[in-house]
Amino acid sequence: MTCGGSRRRRGGLVAALATVGVLLWPATAWADGVTFTPTEAQQGNSVKLEFVVPDERPGVRTERIDIRMPTDTPVAEVWPLSVSGWAPAITTRKLDTPVTGMHGPATDVVTAALTWTRAAGQADDGPARLVFSMAPLPQTDRLAFELTQTYADGLQVHWGERPGQRPLPALTLTPGDPAYPHAGHAGHRVSPAGGGAPAAEPPATAATDSGPNANSLLAAGLVAGLGGGAVVGWLISRRRRGTAEEIDRSVLDAASPGSAGPVG
Repeated sequence: MTCGGSRRRRGGLVAALATVGVLLWPATAWADGVTFTPTEAQQGNSVKLEFVVPDERPGVRTERIDIRMPTDTPVAEVWPLSVSGWAPAITTRKLDTPVTGMHGPATDVVTAALTWTRAAGQADDGPARLVFSMAPLPQTDRLAFELTQTYADGLQVHWGERPGQRPLPALTLTPGDPAYPHAGHAGHRVSPAGGGAPAAEPPATAATDSGPNANSLLAAGLVAGLGGGAVVGWLISRRRRGTAEEIDRSVLDAASPGSAGPVG
């Protein structure tokens, strides 16, 4: 009885562990998840993001990746960068109110999603590393993306912040640095309450070094050189005038009546 009961308990424990392992396998397989860097950027500036999307299903590789941009905070300029083994495509949408770009005029057509498709014959060499640039970043504290990962057998895994999606962190945005040329970009600057004009940019601060700089030293050297040359020239001219006066006096002395010979 004791041995039989012990064997039954061990068998029940093994079956329970096997069941738990099967149920928890997806969570274990997706433990690393989709990540991107950097995780923080400045409002009004640009950022280059690299998404790392691993193949988390053994023997089945990812064939397509879609990254959807935030809809409530559109970004005027979104461009995929060249990535080996992946072909990018851009899907656009039209806005009711144009937004100002960082390198061009206002536009009412912005990027809605970026899609990368694995190139034919591309070997499976690890996770996909997809890079794109965005500018100027809006005046908000975060940007939430949504990513759909499509495997070769058609299975889709959705990443984001909505219910039923695998977790995907948002990009944190901090206030821009006034010293940065594109901080507080005019296209996304928030006006004060009441519709007043945006605050003026702070004036540029002077350098903290109180010592003379190279330009002031050069100017001082030129002034000193010119002044010294003028003094030398004045002394030479005075000496020449003195010599000329001595010669003239000797000539006059020689021609004076007292020095003439006796009259015959």
